[in-house]
Amino acid sequence: MALYFTRLALLVFLVLGASAATAQAQREHYDRVAPADKQFADVVLDLEQAIGDENFAIVGRNDIGDAVRRRGHADFPDAVIVQFCNLEYARRVIEIDPSYMLYMPCRVVAFEQDGRVHAASLLLPTATECAPFNELATTINAAIRRIVDFAVVPLVPSK
Repeated sequence: MALYFTRLALLVFLVLGASAATAQAQREHYDRVAPADKQFADVVLDLEQAIGDENFAIVGRNDIGDAVRRRGHADFPDAVIVQFCNLEYARRVIEIDPSYMLYMPCRVVAFEQDGRVHAASLLLPTATECAPFNELATTINAAIRRIVDFAVVPLVPSK
């Protein structure tokens, strides 16, 4: 009986430990909401402009909302994923540790929820065991935040 409880305790310890490790591995989410009068298309255009302004290149785009609507869900809200990369940052990441390519390319999303447009991204982890990666990730995360923030600024009223 004691062996049973020892094994059970070990199993609980392993499960809880795995859950804690998974929680630590989760990346930080950065989400901002556009002003109520800013349309989805304007947020996406501003994301794309900000990506270029931050010296990243767009390497892919997935219009999920449109694809779902074409599959018969006419009321599905707008949602798009834009992938982007800076080749100098990519080179540096690969030189630090090629396994960190798993965080590439960077992605930003725009989506409609509850009548508002959101712009969001996952940030790179900055608390890994690799200090050079953490430093570069901090720089990249700052650019990602600027990209998202730019996309949700109010439209300039015309005069």
